[in-house]
Order: sequence, then structure tokens, then C-alpha cells
Amino acid sequence: MKKTLFALLAAASFLSAAYLRDDASEIVTDDTAGVMWQDSADVATERVTWSEAVERCRTLRLGGFDDWRLPERDELDSLADEQRFKHGIDPVFRYEGDAGYWSSTVDPVHPDSAWRALYTCGGGYWYGKKGRAHVRCIRKADKKEPPAAR
Repeated sequence: MKKTLFALLAAASFLSAAYLRDDASEIVTDDTAGVMWQDSADVATERVTWSEAVERCRTLRLGGFDDWRLPERDELDSLADEQRFKHGIDPVFRYEGDAGYWSSTVDPVHPDSAWRALYTCGGGYWYGKKGRAHVRCIRKADKKEPPAAR
């Protein structure tokens, strides 16, 4: 029993080891996927339309980086932690809004809608672009120094 419990705990810590949070920059890096995620307080409090979300990521300056973008559906969906009660995302992320997160993925049948990930119920759905949702921007973690550090 103890060996089984130890193995489960070791496996769980290995699975979550892909995420690393930098408190100073408010960025979570996913080494497995090779991306960096914005994790500042506004990702849980502010709600914007889809076009505002696209623009917000395009103009975001965080951690010295200026190449942020709105994530695709599968990138947002990869954050879901279905092992947690009411789902959610890995606890390394400090901020999680309750109104879902915009993706850059547009509904191919209804182009006035885009995919919105909702972690509190473990899923997502197509949502009208004029509605309001949260934004969590993403960038490729290419190991380069931020422009300000060069």
C-alpha cells in the first residue's frame, strides 16, 4: 500500500513538474509544450470581447517579452486538470477566472463565434465574439533573453 501511494505521489509530482512559475514576472512556463503563459491578476478579473482579447495579447509587454498572442483552442484546453474537483487548472497558476477564456480559434460554421475554455466545468464551447470573457496570453518559450535584457 505504501509503495503504491508513493508511486502515485511521485507520478503526480512528475506530471505537474512541467510547469514553473516565475513570481517576479507573473509567467508560468510549460517546458513540455515549450510555451509561456501569462498569469497576472488581470487574467482572473478583467473580461473583454474577442477582438479586445486579440489586441490585448498582441500589445502585451510582460517579463520583457513583446511577442504574446491569444492561444489556440487546443493550447487552452491543455491547461484543464480533470483530476481536480470541478476541474480547474494546475495550482501553479495563481489566477483563474470564472467566465472562461478566449481562444484564437474561430467557429468554422459561425465566424462570429470563437472557442471559449471554461475550466470550472472541464470544457468549453463556442461563444459570440461580442460577449465578454477572460484573456490568458501565450508565447513560445524559445529560451531567448527578453528584448530588454539584450
